[in-house]
Order: sequence, then structure tokens, then C-alpha cells
Amino acid sequence: NSLIARDDLAHMVAASAGFNEATGVRKFQDVPSTHPFYAWIQRMANRGLIGGYPCGGAGEPCVAPDNLPYYRPNANATRGQIAKIVANGAGFNDTPSGQTFEDVSPANAFYAYVQRLTRPDRAIMGGYNCGGPNEPCGAGNKPYFRWQNNATRGQVAKIVANTFFPGCNQ
Repeated sequence: NSLIARDDLAHMVAASAGFNEATGVRKFQDVPSTHPFYAWIQRMANRGLIGGYPCGGAGEPCVAPDNLPYYRPNANATRGQIAKIVANGAGFNDTPSGQTFEDVSPANAFYAYVQRLTRPDRAIMGGYNCGGPNEPCGAGNKPYFRWQNNATRGQVAKIVANTFFPGCNQ
């Protein structure tokens, strides 16, 4: 029931995808080579599947000479971030169309990734029925994805399993 952190997410996805190449040059100021998930985070970053936040923000000084970005490994991952990282890790790059969720319009930064994971033929992630608090039903009674919400480790384990090991039901 613990919330998933960004480092755990990178580890789950990279390991499930079978990424095992060399780690290369350090990508993030706050992920030293001694970090338990350093290799997995590096592999995802080397493939361009995850990114960080520019140095210079509060508590994230730029450290010369590289001025590396920060990954924020202990920060909770949102459902939008989870959709992006999982879809990227799985290599899903189809062009989505339409709008499945009331709160994820084509203008949303996570739109393509959410649409890719929620396609009916994949059904890796789902949404929540409209009509709840602050989630009114629009003209099409579209569900809400709640892209800004956090998710638990268990929920993400199911998402990752559905993505990388479809049909593997216990």
C-alpha cells in the first residue's frame, strides 16, 4: 500500500523490459552510483525514456562542471508519469486519437501515453466513473483518469505485469 517512488518505478519498468546494457555516464545529480537503483535509472535515461528536472531549483543546486539535472528518485510518481514511463518502456508509440478520459484532453502532456495504455485491446490501465466529487459527468459521461494522483506499489506492479507479461494470470 506504499506509494510508488520514481526510483522504484524506473526499476520495475527497466527490469521487466529486460534492459541490461551498461549504465554509461551518470545522468542525474541526485542518483549517485551507490543508489540501489542507479543501473535501472541510468538505463531508462540512456534510452531517453525518463528525464529529470533542471538544476538550480530549491534544494537542487547546479554542481559544476556538469550541472546535471535532478531525477528526484524519492518523489512519488503520478499516474500520468507512470503511464508515460511504462508506455515508453514498452515501446508503445502508436498515434492515439479521440479522448477517452474527461481529464486527459489531447492538450495534456500525458495524453498520448494514457491513450496508449488504456486502448481497449491493451486495457493496461483504467479510469474512474464520472460523477464523483469534483468529477462531473460531461456530455459523453467519460471516466476520469486522475493523472495527477499517486499510485501504490501494488497498483504499479499490476500495471507493469499487464504491460510486460500480458496473459500471465495467477
